[in-house]
Amino acid sequence: MKICLTIWLALANLLLGAGLKFDETHLEVHAALDAKEVVSEFKFTNSGTVPVKIKDADAGCSCLSVKVVGDKLSYAPGESGTLRATFEIGSFQGAVDKPIHIWLDGDAEDKPSHTLVLRVHIPVIIKLEPKTLKWEIGDEATSKVIDVMMEYGKPIHITSLTTGSGPFTSKLITLKEGKHYQIEVTPENTNTPGLVIVRIETDVDVAKQRVQQGFAVVKAKLQKP
Repeated sequence: MKICLTIWLALANLLLGAGLKFDETHLEVHAALDAKEVVSEFKFTNSGTVPVKIKDADAGCSCLSVKVVGDKLSYAPGESGTLRATFEIGSFQGAVDKPIHIWLDGDAEDKPSHTLVLRVHIPVIIKLEPKTLKWEIGDEATSKVIDVMMEYGKPIHITSLTTGSGPFTSKLITLKEGKHYQIEVTPENTNTPGLVIVRIETDVDVAKQRVQQGFAVVKAKLQKP
């Protein structure tokens, strides 16, 4: 009986001293059209009964840096702090989810105490649908198209179109000047695997979105089990 009571007390203390409580574990932010980065903050409090030390915080991506404001890592019961996440937008577009893992002292390497999620909404002003055209080896070498839609307050024109050095040709089709285009891509053949980048240059006044890329690929057929 004494052993059972000791075990129960130990478990109770572990749960009571279990660490940090975040105000929000999922944050959504909307980037400005010309933003190069967005900064978000996750606020937390040590809601337990024993001090807590943050051992590590990692987002697993070079595009997202994470640090505790003030570089303070140890928190007494009742103390609060802020984790700051800085996301470099780069060439990302649309909704991007990035997890952030938090390890406290005593956590196993593969079991962080907390996983936060930052969702960044990045404006899409030039939409490619689909971004990748696919053929399988042995398919008929028919043309396929990428729809290019300009979702901006003023016209955007395609000024250059190239398809790399692979065995593909491309043709620009204007459906509505400054608003809607199609790129027709045709493989010379589908005898061997191949991949090319469909590079689209435009005159949009947002520099980081001026060049867009689609892809054309011939891939091996999946073998049925």
